[in-house]
Amino acid sequence: MKQTEWDNIPEWAIYALEYGTEEDGSLNEEERAMIEKFVGTHFPKGYTMSVDWNACNEFDRYPAFGEPCKTCKVLFVSPKYTER
Repeated sequence: MKQTEWDNIPEWAIYALEYGTEEDGSLNEEERAMIEKFVGTHFPKGYTMSVDWNACNEFDRYPAFGEPCKTCKVLFVSPKYTER
């Protein structure tokens, strides 16, 4: 398993990352597309995640995706990916 820690995941995206974009009715199409692109690029074989709610930044100018916003540190655990 591979562990990847991101300290700039937008807080608004955490629910959708945990449960899927189809489960988060508050997202617009652009936000869904950003989340799906992030997941597809970095975790093509899936992942589990853990949010460190004590390590949030109230205003991050450079989130992992989207406009500046509140971000949190998230640990993603995924299968090691090797192309064949």
